[in-house]
Amino acid sequence: MAAATEFYKPEETICYGDGREQRLLAFIKSHPNYDKMRDSPSEVLSGIDDFGRQEDFLMNVGKYKGGIITKYINAHKPKLIVELGGYVGYSAIMLGAAQRAAGGEKYISLEMNPEFARVASSLITLAGLGDFIDIVTGPCDQSLRTLRQTLSNPIVDLLFLDHKKTSYVSDAILCEDLSLIGPGSTIIADNVISPGAPLYLEYIRGSYSQKDKIRDQLVAGNGEISTKGNVRYVYESELHESLEPTGEKDGLEVSVCVQHVDAI
Repeated sequence: MAAATEFYKPEETICYGDGREQRLLAFIKSHPNYDKMRDSPSEVLSGIDDFGRQEDFLMNVGKYKGGIITKYINAHKPKLIVELGGYVGYSAIMLGAAQRAAGGEKYISLEMNPEFARVASSLITLAGLGDFIDIVTGPCDQSLRTLRQTLSNPIVDLLFLDHKKTSYVSDAILCEDLSLIGPGSTIIADNVISPGAPLYLEYIRGSYSQKDKIRDQLVAGNGEISTKGNVRYVYESELHESLEPTGEKDGLEVSVCVQHVDAI
């Protein structure tokens, strides 16, 4: 267990969008190690962590869970990583640096909030990753459809889910239906313990028939997906327990797509 001084300040009811992201950028620019941060992902991450410990909570993946994903990247060397929920760029910097070092080709970070994307862009550029990481701003479903049309090889090697937890299922299904996910692709979902993503876990771990029922629910219920689709994927899925930056218990669900079956 890490020492308490390594942890972020506790998460509160309002934990983003209250100006802390802009304060983070100002904090970084006035940091005593600012000059060392240029072209140094590790120094930028250290500065962001300093803000989280000293100033205010940030909803980053953090070094504990991020370390698990980094090891996965080092072992499997994904060429294309797509992240849903970029926030201030912490995960993009950490994972993008590991991916680049492992011989990867591109990291694409989707972020709906243009102000968060602006902060992320500044920090990613400072870290020297501006030519490797692309930030796409806008609604996730629209951005995914655009990626499908524009990528020369649309199969995503690693999909990282770290946005709205109730959207994990519908966006994973959209990636399946757009053929962005295929056998060999890996989906890593953050925060599956805290705050949790029970429907996503039921879907990603489920059998063909269980997946079919969830798709039926999403079509008939609140319209999160427009059609039932015709592709079902089978995953080998494993929970990796870890810690939030605050020290709270959390976990990542790592799911490898092993095959697909066309629906009748």
